[in-house]
Amino acid sequence: MIAWIRQRPASVGLAVLLLLLAIATRSFVPGQDSGLAAAVGLDIRELYERGQVWRLVSSVLFARGPGLPVAVLALVLGVGACERLIGTGRVLLAWIVTAVLGGLLGTAAQAAGLLTREYWTTPPATSIVLDPITPIVGVVMATSAFAGPLWRRRIRLVGFAALIVLLLYSGQPSDVNRLAAALGGLALGWVLARRRPRLVFLRSSHHEARSLLAVVLAVSAIGPVVAIVQPTGYGLLRPFGRLFRDTLPGAGALAERCARIGAEPGCGRELALARLNGPGALVLTVLPLLVALLAAFAVQRGRRVGAWLSILVNGLLALFAAVYYGLFPALGDPDQIADIRAQLTLQSILAVLVPLALVVGVLVGRRHLTARPSRQAVLVGGAVFGGATVLSAVLYVGLGTLVRAQFKPVPSVLDLLLELPQRYVPVGFLRFRRVDFVPVGPVAQLLEGWVGPLAWFALLVAGIVVARSVLGATSERDLARVRTLLQAGGRGSISWMATWPGNRYWFSADGRHAVAYREGSGVALTLGEPVGPDDGAMEAARAFAVHCDDIGLTPAFYSVRPEFAEGLGGPGAAWASVEVGEDTVIDPTSFSMKGKHWQDVRSSINRADRLGIRSVWTGWAELPLGWRTQIESISEEWVADKRLPELGFTLGGVGELVDREVRLMLAVGPGDRIEGVTSWLPTWQDGELVGLTLDFMRRRPGSPNGVMEFVIAAVIGHAAQRALRFVSLSVAPLAGASSDADDRLERLLGSLGRLLEPAYGFRSLAAYKQKFRPEHRPQVLAYADAVALPAISIAVARAYLPDITLPVLARMVGALRPEEDEDEARIRTLAAAAPQDQGAPAGEERR
Repeated sequence: MIAWIRQRPASVGLAVLLLLLAIATRSFVPGQDSGLAAAVGLDIRELYERGQVWRLVSSVLFARGPGLPVAVLALVLGVGACERLIGTGRVLLAWIVTAVLGGLLGTAAQAAGLLTREYWTTPPATSIVLDPITPIVGVVMATSAFAGPLWRRRIRLVGFAALIVLLLYSGQPSDVNRLAAALGGLALGWVLARRRPRLVFLRSSHHEARSLLAVVLAVSAIGPVVAIVQPTGYGLLRPFGRLFRDTLPGAGALAERCARIGAEPGCGRELALARLNGPGALVLTVLPLLVALLAAFAVQRGRRVGAWLSILVNGLLALFAAVYYGLFPALGDPDQIADIRAQLTLQSILAVLVPLALVVGVLVGRRHLTARPSRQAVLVGGAVFGGATVLSAVLYVGLGTLVRAQFKPVPSVLDLLLELPQRYVPVGFLRFRRVDFVPVGPVAQLLEGWVGPLAWFALLVAGIVVARSVLGATSERDLARVRTLLQAGGRGSISWMATWPGNRYWFSADGRHAVAYREGSGVALTLGEPVGPDDGAMEAARAFAVHCDDIGLTPAFYSVRPEFAEGLGGPGAAWASVEVGEDTVIDPTSFSMKGKHWQDVRSSINRADRLGIRSVWTGWAELPLGWRTQIESISEEWVADKRLPELGFTLGGVGELVDREVRLMLAVGPGDRIEGVTSWLPTWQDGELVGLTLDFMRRRPGSPNGVMEFVIAAVIGHAAQRALRFVSLSVAPLAGASSDADDRLERLLGSLGRLLEPAYGFRSLAAYKQKFRPEHRPQVLAYADAVALPAISIAVARAYLPDITLPVLARMVGALRPEEDEDEARIRTLAAAAPQDQGAPAGEERR
């Protein structure tokens, strides 16, 4: 404990100081800090009229009520982590500088708002701020400049999203100060880290991109909750707080009191507030929030429907804000309550731009959402939502016409039609709109309160139905059958890849064999040979080809043995094949590192021993949380450094590590610092583990040279102890195809491999494996029909690069000629600009 405190003297000292001052002044007790706030709090008048600049610092040393434990926890954990990264001196400097900048810039923004009569600055003009969170936010943002690209992006994206949402939905002066401190901390971090501010696009893995996008969407969706729990607030999007605290009069009672709507002073406002009352209004408030949260959850799971739900909800919010906070006041609409000024304010602009920015972000990031819904689910969901919306409209207009006497004054059919769209708008946007008629009877009140919730609830149900469905998704039962067949007899070193997401399965009539394949461009592209015992495997492959022909697909067997490809067509009907790589296989029982050739590998092992690096054989479920976080960070930083998208198909990522049968070999240095990580896929025969295949391979940037040789040698030693038959260093994808070959398909695969080589280093990876003197076993792609070559080419390209664009595909298909065109040359030049880790081949960390 003492050592832990010594590593964080500034953060622990500030937390203790905050606690002591709170105890001495009883500022944490509600209602006991009024005098203290006036004496040391940040007050615009005291700051600018009397020049009491010391309040910029004193105001961040005290907290009110529940803010105290939050501030202490943030200091100890958040600022403590920052202190370990950038040092005590920089943390103290950042804390002081951002406290001053946050207070100055925040009060300046409020003063400017007062001059322009901004709605959100009028009540806070008399507010006194005590907020220790402001410099904490500044310290975290300043520290982000020293973090790696992965955490730098996470901190800034999620941090600013949360701060902007607080500003919009709470609108307290402290929220303005925190956002200002974050901006100040960002600038200070650039100065301290000597980084020039620049916009750099950092590529993310699909998992990371989905997680970041989902967090931002969830933070924005929870905004209304901030308004509910905040006792007071002045944010423009702060809609419904009073609904949970005040008892509002019913619309019927107000209508009885007002002989004519709007006749009495304040009657229009009271009727506008009355529409906030009742369970229907409450449900209509919450349902859009639930739909937005559902969208965030679906995005995190990779569901494409999450993108469309988010676009729909945020697009509607932007439209509502533009119309009700901008257009109507600017046009001087007579239905607008008089005390809302027809002026364009900062917050009204943000109220439109923030949801629009989310829409743009989702549109850009939707390529990471690869799980598309089935057509049946889309039809069912569309029927549920469309049917409920039509039913609600018919009920409101049709039934409302029959019970018009239950409204005051009695509306016409046209009045009901014109009022219908507002029934679907969350009531917070309508609170400044004068009402034309109010329900006084039970049926009218039911229609008024529940027409909108019915449609929104239907949208929520439809979203759940569609999100649960994935086009071509594999059932758990089929996946369990494949895993059973794999343990009975996996065929080939890549057989376990059949269990990866994205595969479909075909089972033979006798159930003894299965084929894993991916469908695209009219091609069924298999992943290796049929799974199952050796006897009957060829017959199963031929039956699968017949099945593909029956349903209009072209079969193509990817990464199979040449002898398997030769037997596919049977006598007189041979299939053509093209080499796509070589499997590099080591016999662990006869493995030896004696001789001059092994000097580099022996040196790597000795260097690791001297540096205190040890090998750890484990599984994902057995890892402590800290190690999992390190592995994810190492992987994401590798992806961020690339200028080309993350690959798939035969290349696994972090998501494939969680399989209980996949094992990990880690290189762990002093202080439990992970220097390198590899994953190993099992191959079974008759229920017995017979081999291991290298898949995931990453090393920490700056780790000692040779750390991966150390890890691979450790795995081979482990396999020798278990008397396994083989250890495969896997196939370097597309490394065997030549862009100058006579075969058109081989030329295209060679072109694809050449395009990806500068960033992913497949050929250099294949050369790197020669250190271990493996046996080379060719792997080929077998196909029956040369006419289908363009479609097969596109299917292979999309298997590895699901996000590849049509123009690039067109260039690749055009690359069936040997020469390279100018566009491809430009792409290669861009790919060559991708930074490479020194001391290892470009593809070392990727396999």
